[in-house]
Amino acid sequence: MEIGSDVAPQQALGLRERKKLRTRETIARVALELFTEQGFHETTIREIADRAEVAPRTVSMYFPVKEELVFADHGALFDELEQRLHERPLGETTADALRAWITAVLADDRMELDKTRCRRQVVESDHALRTYERGLTERAEQLIAGAVAVDLGLPADDLVPRMVGAATMAALDALGHDAGDGTIPPAEYRRRGLELVDQAMTFIGAGIRGLQDAA
Repeated sequence: MEIGSDVAPQQALGLRERKKLRTRETIARVALELFTEQGFHETTIREIADRAEVAPRTVSMYFPVKEELVFADHGALFDELEQRLHERPLGETTADALRAWITAVLADDRMELDKTRCRRQVVESDHALRTYERGLTERAEQLIAGAVAVDLGLPADDLVPRMVGAATMAALDALGHDAGDGTIPPAEYRRRGLELVDQAMTFIGAGIRGLQDAA
């Protein structure tokens, strides 16, 4: 899933929290720069700390696992997804909620396509990072499966909601790989992304409605 943005609005935070957020963002930014320049495994925590002008222990405090530096915004992104699905209005389907949320993320000025492309290149160049990314996307699959289960009145671990969650993430992975193509201008990427999202959510939404009718 590669539609990340810096999702935390700084104006809603206090001075101390804003400073911590800026430090975290700086560490993540310079880490991605170094990973892009010289490779993930070749880059040390000390090198990241030196470029970010912090102590190595500060890097480890914000990012206890080195892989987290590559996916620094995924936790906040999935928190936002969880909130959007949990707080959807009565009668709004999972597919409709996902379409609205992804459309908002793609249209958000905070989405930095250059950073997204760099991350994609780093991840694609390292098998261990691809495996780690797959573990992260499982959380999103579970969130979607849980919401679909509510739509269908099924247990969250039922096979059908899990299938829908996996199909949704497959569509988003395709969008993520598009982001890695540096030849696509930002406006075109957003246009293609919105088109893909609409097609995927239409397909998935129709499948959910069909299952509801069958039930």
